[in-house]
Amino acid sequence: MASMTAGKLIQSLLSYSYGFLTFFYFLYLAARDGSLFFRTSEKEKNELAIARSKLWNLSSPSPNFFHAFFTLRNGRKLHYVCNNLHVSNPANLIIFVHGFPDSYHIWTTFLESSRLRQSQGRDNVLIALDLPGYGGSEGLSGDSLATNVLEALTEFIVGVRDRFLYGDIEKPGNSVPNVIYVGHDWGCILGFRLAWEAPQLADRFILSNAPHPPLMAANFIRATSSFEAMIKRSIYSRFSSISLAKAAVGTLSPLLRQAKMSSYTFVFNLPLDLASFAGSMGNFWFLRHCNEIALSKGHPFESTAAAEAMASSLGPGLDECQTKTPDGQSYPKSVTQNATSGGFLNKIRYYREGMFAGQWQKSLETLADLHSIGLNGTTRRSSSGAGLIEDGPKGALSAPVTIVWGQKDLMLDQRIALDGIADYFARKSQVVMLPRSGHWTSVEQESQKAFERVVEWAAGGKEDLGRMIQEVYRDARITVQK
Repeated sequence: MASMTAGKLIQSLLSYSYGFLTFFYFLYLAARDGSLFFRTSEKEKNELAIARSKLWNLSSPSPNFFHAFFTLRNGRKLHYVCNNLHVSNPANLIIFVHGFPDSYHIWTTFLESSRLRQSQGRDNVLIALDLPGYGGSEGLSGDSLATNVLEALTEFIVGVRDRFLYGDIEKPGNSVPNVIYVGHDWGCILGFRLAWEAPQLADRFILSNAPHPPLMAANFIRATSSFEAMIKRSIYSRFSSISLAKAAVGTLSPLLRQAKMSSYTFVFNLPLDLASFAGSMGNFWFLRHCNEIALSKGHPFESTAAAEAMASSLGPGLDECQTKTPDGQSYPKSVTQNATSGGFLNKIRYYREGMFAGQWQKSLETLADLHSIGLNGTTRRSSSGAGLIEDGPKGALSAPVTIVWGQKDLMLDQRIALDGIADYFARKSQVVMLPRSGHWTSVEQESQKAFERVVEWAAGGKEDLGRMIQEVYRDARITVQK
């Protein structure tokens, strides 16, 4: 017991130390480029105000989609946008879920795509959700963030299934619509967890540039175990101790690289005041830095694009919080309270409170909903046909998954995130590699087109996936297929 306590203490000290070092490095970077003492010009304020109104004004929605709210059983409200709120018997229900530090806005190109708005002559319902605590959605309270977010996401998906999948499917010739979940970053991690723990929710999960928690944990254990074994062998070896020691250090290379790439997460786990300052310093320097990375590949970082990216990250302003949808709905009070701060603390709760691997304690309502979807012979809902019995390693996925991976990702080491993924795949799953793309595959111009073709393929299901992608991304390849 004492050794375990000491181990945890050492781990915490190392984590805090690395977090503090990274925090001061961020301070240096912000000071070096002038952001630390930067004062926003009137021009930039006006551009941000225009962008926030464009993205978040409920009274003047986009011509291509509508703002709406979903009220959870606990009374909290989730904001989402939808291309058509009145479709009867759609061909597909496609749900898009973003990650840090984004909102529904990263999916607007998909919502406006003529290739996705219909499949086989029937309309698709396209929905982009703001995760709890992001954009226009209310944050969640409670001790277990993992349970609360997964419960909310499941309730939302069940709710929109119930709304859009009934229609006229019992009429002759009408087929049951498919449900497709599309996730990036945290939306990807949550998608992995649903495909593992609630596979009935969707017929296919399309997930991009984030790891499956049990696979990443297994790769971490494998690398550290190999390191320990090789170090022990090198100690007792007379002739090859140096070469074995070098090889042992090499096994840790993916872990050390990943620690460097995800150094910002250690900052997010510093004491709350420091973590909050790291997000707000230099006029939201860190958020602007993330947006610059996202827009740098193929998008000029012009004032309009930069302003819209910041508006997406910050959420509605005070003016937008006074607006209402045509049916009289408005942003919840907590979103108004975060209008000036951008809700940064809500966003980093996902890193601080165990969202990655925290246990999901399913409620009775969730268990009943999942059972209802999975009933054999049900004609009112579609599902992946997955069962509840896990087959394979811990975390094995029970629904078809298509991974879209940008190989130039600056936040994730591919070896830690993807090595061994085939062992976790269900049938009809694959990995699509995009060699010139980075982390934000849904935003970067070239990868965005390839990503769109993957969603189109999932919605239609008849054409060859590899050929469809290579029409717009010549070097893309499918590396794992099951």
